[in-house]
Amino acid sequence: MAARHDLSASIALLENTPESIVRLIAPLPESMLHQNEGPDTWSPYEVLQHLTWGEVDDWIPRARLILEHGDRVAFTPFDRDGGKKHYAGWSLQALVDEFRRLRIENLDILRDFELTEASLSLPGKHPVLGPVTMSQLLASWVAHDLTHIYQIARILAGDYRDAVGPWTAFMGIYKKVGSG
Repeated sequence: MAARHDLSASIALLENTPESIVRLIAPLPESMLHQNEGPDTWSPYEVLQHLTWGEVDDWIPRARLILEHGDRVAFTPFDRDGGKKHYAGWSLQALVDEFRRLRIENLDILRDFELTEASLSLPGKHPVLGPVTMSQLLASWVAHDLTHIYQIARILAGDYRDAVGPWTAFMGIYKKVGSG
């Protein structure tokens, strides 16, 4: 049995992601905005590029595809690095403004869908994962945001690993469970 999806809670979380990220990174020096966790990892700025690109080319386009075609048409594969390409050279403020604008627009679209329990059960087709539902897509949008908020916090905490000394043992953020 599928878990009930609390769409209003999902929307509340999605509404707050832009401000959560802005509060974390806007006041930082450039060096911290562009630090990462090593080769093939992202900086907080690159995470923001990725999240912004997702607003253009991931969540709402896939929701529309489910509503219009169900699982008869697979989602277009998402270019995880599309944001780095599309938003290269953008100032932090311009990128933040674009993320905020797109998120507001996408949540308005999501609300306009007027999704019901039945429409949350509609099937879609992920190009790698196979069968998914509208509910799973929207829950993944929320979990994706939260994963990247954690990733940004983890990157920033990296600067303090040595500075906290023996307290490192008590800091869960230094126990890397997975990449994101």
